[in-house]
Amino acid sequence: MNTNYREYSFEDFSRDESFRQWVLNPHTKNDEFWEKWVSENPDCADNVNVAKALLLTLQEKNISLSNDDLAAITDKIVEETPLIIPFWKTTAFKFAASILLLLSIGLIGLKYYGQESGDVASEKIAPNLSSNYVEEENTNDAKKQITLEDGSQITLYPKSKIRYPKQFSTQLREVYLIGQAFFKVTKNPKRPFWVYTNYISTQVLGTSFMVKAFENEKNIKVEVHSGKVSVYRREDLEKAKLQQKNELVGIILTPNQEVDYSIADARLLKSIINRPEVLVANSPKHFTFDETPIAKVFGILEETYGINIIFDEKNMENCYLTASFSDESLYDKLKLICKITHSTYEIVDAQIIIHSKGC
Repeated sequence: MNTNYREYSFEDFSRDESFRQWVLNPHTKNDEFWEKWVSENPDCADNVNVAKALLLTLQEKNISLSNDDLAAITDKIVEETPLIIPFWKTTAFKFAASILLLLSIGLIGLKYYGQESGDVASEKIAPNLSSNYVEEENTNDAKKQITLEDGSQITLYPKSKIRYPKQFSTQLREVYLIGQAFFKVTKNPKRPFWVYTNYISTQVLGTSFMVKAFENEKNIKVEVHSGKVSVYRREDLEKAKLQQKNELVGIILTPNQEVDYSIADARLLKSIINRPEVLVANSPKHFTFDETPIAKVFGILEETYGINIIFDEKNMENCYLTASFSDESLYDKLKLICKITHSTYEIVDAQIIIHSKGC
């Protein structure tokens, strides 16, 4: 490799086959060369990072381009990006975000959007990327039912909008939500299902969950009803892709758990949903306790609702419960138990903490 890469612009890097292989197909023979070159040429980091941002963003969208098409796109990005972000005054991450914005509003209008990697289309289309996508908006007062091509079902709430491909790729299933929707996802471990909102991303394999992400609200919420989901801040997800990290830091949710994202604080807070549901299919609807040790009572509630209850077993070893429950909520049950045992409870990180001085 005798090329003078120090003279390269980000456009040149993004079109260089060796560089593209290093970014898009790590753990190849190019790794050693590029890692060494980047470490020895830190003053070229801006161009390198911007090129990586472009390539990884296109890869995420399953867009496969020839060098000529890539050249046209980079020219278009340089031309249009100042309308969104001052180009050379931003980080590579913000630039990647600007690419996503350009993609979403159609300034980069290509037929490839949503196609499988490796499928190269021969012509461009006008100026948006919606040809392979469906956009559904619920302008009615009633919920709207949507069935995706993989069998997954979406309940779209009023004043909400969702965008999804007519045909999912073989690697990923991705949808884009503004507003509120309940998802019942067909399980497929080989094709994770992603729900993107403005600030958070939710990944599942097969489960049912609610996402509430209206544009004019200060918080975004994800509630899990069955299965397991992982929730990430969008900025963490994009940074990880930009830096080619295989590990992401997010929050894992199980049934009856939720995460609340504060837009002002950019923080994810894990908790328990407002009305936890009974998870065990054959669980009795009525509970009768007669001088039952409190540890056994808490164990039954844990199994019924799938929520950890933490208490000092030694401290409460002399606590017994005599009571009957029917259709009360979990919180009403806890209030009565705490009243009888002279205890209190709080919810911390989706767990119930019992505070007691003993009985």
